Amino acid sequence: MNVAHRSATRASSERQFMITTWASSYKKSFAAGIITSEDWPAVMHQQLGKILDRAGARAIIAYEKSDADYFYGWIAGDTTDAVPIVYYVYVKEPYRRSGIARGLFSALGVEPGAYFVHVCETPKSIELASKIPRARFNPLEVRYPKENRRRPL
Repeated sequence: MNVAHRSATRASSERQFMITTWASSYKKSFAAGIITSEDWPAVMHQQLGKILDRAGARAIIAYEKSDADYFYGWIAGDTTDAVPIVYYVYVKEPYRRSGIARGLFSALGVEPGAYFVHVCETPKSIELASKIPRARFNPLEVRYPKENRRRPL
């Protein structure tokens, strides 16, 4: 495993990988909202695409250096404000606990031990809370435009 990072492009297999894995891995989260199972893909794929297209949003993909089309995982967020926002982090299950998520945080410019906001809470993020001790869950950060939201103090 020889992992490298790059910015994900908007119209690419990277973006499709991100939206598909985000939607499927987030579907069983209690914080995901009340959307029926049959409507989930249509609703969530559109909404996740909108979040990735927000002003200031960046996405980083972790891929295999010897095969640029093999993805290990990704992270998306916005680091343009004083408090970084992490939208989502995903690592394929066989590669979890191998440092890929830590590398993705670094590539995005977010220190996991520092204060940041994350907008999607999952059973995995709850399980790993000790690795992100100062992170705060606040889905309102992407529900409203930047100019209309309030940050918790």
